[in-house]
Amino acid sequence: MKIKIRVPATTANLGPGFDVFGAALSLYNEFEAEYVPNAKKTKFWLKGEGKKTLPKGEKNVLWKAMSETFQLLGCGKYNLKNLNITIKTGIPLSGGLGSSASAIIGGIALANALCGGKLTKAQIARLGMKIEGHPDNIAPAVYGGLCICYKNEDGANEVMGLPVPKMKVVMCVPSFELRTKRSRQALPKNIDLQTAVFNTSRVALLTAAFCTGNYKLLRQGMEDKFHQPYRGKMIPAMDNIIKAAVDNGAYGAFLSGSGPSIAAFCDRRVCEKVEKAMVKVWKKESVAVKSYILDFDNKGVVTAE
Repeated sequence: MKIKIRVPATTANLGPGFDVFGAALSLYNEFEAEYVPNAKKTKFWLKGEGKKTLPKGEKNVLWKAMSETFQLLGCGKYNLKNLNITIKTGIPLSGGLGSSASAIIGGIALANALCGGKLTKAQIARLGMKIEGHPDNIAPAVYGGLCICYKNEDGANEVMGLPVPKMKVVMCVPSFELRTKRSRQALPKNIDLQTAVFNTSRVALLTAAFCTGNYKLLRQGMEDKFHQPYRGKMIPAMDNIIKAAVDNGAYGAFLSGSGPSIAAFCDRRVCEKVEKAMVKVWKKESVAVKSYILDFDNKGVVTAE
């Protein structure tokens, strides 16, 4: 039995929606597991981004998620000694594009498929959120599209989909890494009332833009005072890159997740111009950068051909 799973990259926060908003993008990781009963030797292959740096075997995030899922479903016959595992990584690591969420969901989905597909997408999402610790990358990785994450009265994470914007996403990924843990440590423990009101107003504009299709609202709707000012201190010229994107026609721009990647939402007619402007600012800072022009992914995690 051989199973192949594809999981999209994700971008989180979208400016002011800290730990709430997330979107799936057309950049992917692929994960494959082949059951080899009575195997004398199995392999753990890494291909693409991080093939020389990611751990193999039980220390890999994918395997940790698989192992937890096997335990949950009572499928004890599967282990590293009887599975060939291949990870093909197309999502940049530690760039704010949900690479860890992709691996977690890939692992859960692989294990679930091997055990007969007992878990629903909602159950896969809840388990992924438990492992990841926050929902904003996990939700779009599972469901695709544009997601709002929130907790219900019992404290459980819930997800609501929004209309997927008809536009492109320009994503600039610098050559340096910014670990999520370090990025979160830079945030203040308390926010004053004035800042809270500012971000609440921007989240309202952000939601209105997606629901009405009035994307001009994104220019202000993607402004943030919760996390970007603090994380921006670790990212050269972040404000200038966001300004360059907007000045060259982007609807809005923001720090993708915990960074250091910066994203801009654009009409397809200006996306190349926006991309060039953003890359130019990075180069002025002597930072090498990879840039992508992406679509929104509407499917989330799927079984690949």
